[in-house]
Amino acid sequence: MSKKEQVDTGRFIEEYLINREQICLVIFLVDIRHEPSQDDKLMYDFIIKSGLSCIIVANKADKIAITKVEDSVNDIQDFLNPMKDICILPFSSERKIYTNNVLKKIEEYIN
Repeated sequence: MSKKEQVDTGRFIEEYLINREQICLVIFLVDIRHEPSQDDKLMYDFIIKSGLSCIIVANKADKIAITKVEDSVNDIQDFLNPMKDICILPFSSERKIYTNNVLKKIEEYIN
């Protein structure tokens, strides 16, 4: 994606999130295998400043050793949310592991 397309997409996302009254939760996806990018940090900061409720889902948890999942989640927490006031949950869409925790957290917001 070109820089202009990235800027346009960013504006579209920001406008959508701000103007949609029906949004009760933002589910922010990050890759558990990598430190969040600067774009991830910018998006996270925008979500926090917008006042929208948010959870962070660290996807691709099946791609790392089960013994490293908790450490990876903690690393993401330290980078994005050192105050630890946002829930970060591991997830694997491919192998369907950790899905119950994520679904339960989402249900808390929609009920």
